[in-house]
Amino acid sequence: MDYKDPEWVADTLGLEINTIYKMLHDGTIPAVQLGRKWLISEGTLKQWLAAEAERQTAARKAANASTEHTLRRMDSFSSEARQALKAAHSEARRYCHAYLGQEHLLLGFATSTGCPAGRILGQLGLTPDVIRSEVEARVQPGDANPPPRRLGRTDRCKRAMRLAARKACEAGERLVSSTHMLQGIAELADGLGYEILRSRGITAERISEAITQQEGK
Repeated sequence: MDYKDPEWVADTLGLEINTIYKMLHDGTIPAVQLGRKWLISEGTLKQWLAAEAERQTAARKAANASTEHTLRRMDSFSSEARQALKAAHSEARRYCHAYLGQEHLLLGFATSTGCPAGRILGQLGLTPDVIRSEVEARVQPGDANPPPRRLGRTDRCKRAMRLAARKACEAGERLVSSTHMLQGIAELADGLGYEILRSRGITAERISEAITQQEGK
């Protein structure tokens, strides 16, 4: 018989024993309860893990596909966010880059007139000149001259924008704003835009506080 106890499952999966007991009690992990003793089949556990991996992977793919579809539609962005995105594309082409990255988004926020994310960056000490100097110190001009008409987003840019779409959804807002995108860059904690923010001590928490202050005015 291949039955194991909850302590073995906790050690094998690297989870707290209390978490395992909760998953047993709510029926998440398949198991047999004999009196107060729980028995978990190793073979069944492997099958459950494989099925759970497939289910979660499919759910993530579906969620990302839905988000990508939303982000491809310009009408899913607020008017100020669309202006900032256009400015970001212009900045990418200025440096002859054949892609749109987080760094271009930051420049787009900072240089787009009336952009809330740009105002927040300025409030936190990240002006257009400061961002530009940071970008030029870290990234070389590209050789895409002229750049392609349609610029593909980098993986880190895509992930930050997915986070932005989720932030908008969580807030019950129909449109993705520039502040959502700025939060996405900061909360992703990965990518050149995030590194520029971090180099100036600008965290996701500071951005959220600045957004709250801006909305309260």
